[in-house]
Amino acid sequence: MGDERRGALRVPVRGVAVFHTPGGDGALHGVIENLSASGALISLSGEHESPPTDVELKLGLDSGRVVARTVRIRRDVRHTHVGIMFDVVEPSLRVAIEAAIEGALRAAARRPVLVVDDLSARRSDLVARLVARGMTPVAPRTPLEAIDLLARSHLHINVCLLAAGFGHSADQLRALVAESFPWVTAADISDDVEATVERAADAWSSSAMARLATAIA
Repeated sequence: MGDERRGALRVPVRGVAVFHTPGGDGALHGVIENLSASGALISLSGEHESPPTDVELKLGLDSGRVVARTVRIRRDVRHTHVGIMFDVVEPSLRVAIEAAIEGALRAAARRPVLVVDDLSARRSDLVARLVARGMTPVAPRTPLEAIDLLARSHLHINVCLLAAGFGHSADQLRALVAESFPWVTAADISDDVEATVERAADAWSSSAMARLATAIA
């Protein structure tokens, strides 16, 4: 991939953005939806006008500030999606941005899928079939382990398969995925393992990472 194309490539990246107001009187917190070497798309809860230009980006354990300008704003029922272009980027953050983009590219090739299933035999069968379809299953044994894996930004998990066998914990996990990991598509695990694999493939194909994989193929 040429340098120009790589610089323009916008990829799904997990992170937090903090818009700092002049004088330090307050801040707006948002979620990074996607990122490129020259800008980002950030989701803010509620309705907002053009946010401040001093932005702190947090990518995993790395963070730094950019001076940015707003280039577009799109609103839906619950969020304001703000597209920003970077004018000045701290050198250490530039390195973190490049690393985050590289990680997203690797994740697109792996197609990671989180498998949360309490039945070991079905889980093993499901994992084997996902691998055969070119996906990379990650199979925690408990919902708590699943939450820990979802929170690891470097894994870039976009699809989560959930079984109902954990009872109330499964319902809590499903609600947590919807609230705290909005980029993750959740799908049900059933006794029809092949149908479950198809749901995983369909969910991944509709995700932003699939569009990315197609774009860089």
